[in-house]
Amino acid sequence: MHSRVSNHETSNKQIGCKGELRQIQKIKKKKKIELREQQLKKKEFESLIAENGNLEELIECLIAGYRQVPATDLQKQEISVDLSDSHPHFDVKDGEQGMSSDVEGNAEELDGIELDDLLDDLVPNEVTNPENSLIILQNTIAEFLLKIDEDVASNVDFSDFMICFNGERKTIGRYSFPISLVPTVERIMNAYGDVSASSPMNMNITGKIYLLFCATIKEMEDLELHQVTQTKMLKWRDAIKDALRVNFKVEFAMSHLKKIARAYCGGIGEQVLLTINDKLNSLYKERAKALEGFKDFLANAKDFDGQSVSTGLFP
Repeated sequence: MHSRVSNHETSNKQIGCKGELRQIQKIKKKKKIELREQQLKKKEFESLIAENGNLEELIECLIAGYRQVPATDLQKQEISVDLSDSHPHFDVKDGEQGMSSDVEGNAEELDGIELDDLLDDLVPNEVTNPENSLIILQNTIAEFLLKIDEDVASNVDFSDFMICFNGERKTIGRYSFPISLVPTVERIMNAYGDVSASSPMNMNITGKIYLLFCATIKEMEDLELHQVTQTKMLKWRDAIKDALRVNFKVEFAMSHLKKIARAYCGGIGEQVLLTINDKLNSLYKERAKALEGFKDFLANAKDFDGQSVSTGLFP
């Protein structure tokens, strides 16, 4: 009997030990999991710190590079050139999207510097003299005018024109033209003859070039100066240059495009002058108010002009 009780107690002790052992193992396992999670979080935190450091360095580099651009925010200078407000009939903003043309002129990006970028997105601390701002604008205009005459890879296609190239066609000379271009082609023929006649190239090659050239002239006929954009003019340049490369007699078109480009820049200059005039008018009004407010004291100030303030103190 005593032996049985002893065995039973021993068995209970063994069961209790096993339970405690399992409990200890569970606690150890839980601690290992928590330690692993802490290590992962620590690594993630260190990674985020490193990434943040890299981003800070990148931002500093970008800011440093951006500040090296010789530019100024004309909006914050004494001569503010808000062209769209000063002249509502002439929109300097490029009016297109992507590669598609828009007769009304919506926003489009241009390779290189846009003239309106100088007005809206320049570093205010680099140039503090308004005269320098105008020099920058004039230099950028000069750079754009040089682009008009550049020989670069052509980047013009049918999708750049708001003209229907499909549907019914009419043959004029050696080429077939969509009805939308026929009046323009006929005006070119009447004024300059067959501009393609001197080209030795195969018609399969020159056909598209001829269509794009005529589409260019068509857009010149349809648009007014305030609807013309820099990107539009560079597309026209590409189409005309392509025609010149295959020996089309279209020098007249290039000459006219340069005239349009100069007129476009003249429109910008007109707006700059209008803005300056508005500033001057405002300053004249401000001066008149200041004169009215201080006129009673100005005479007293002149009494001491170049003299000691004791002047008049002694009879």
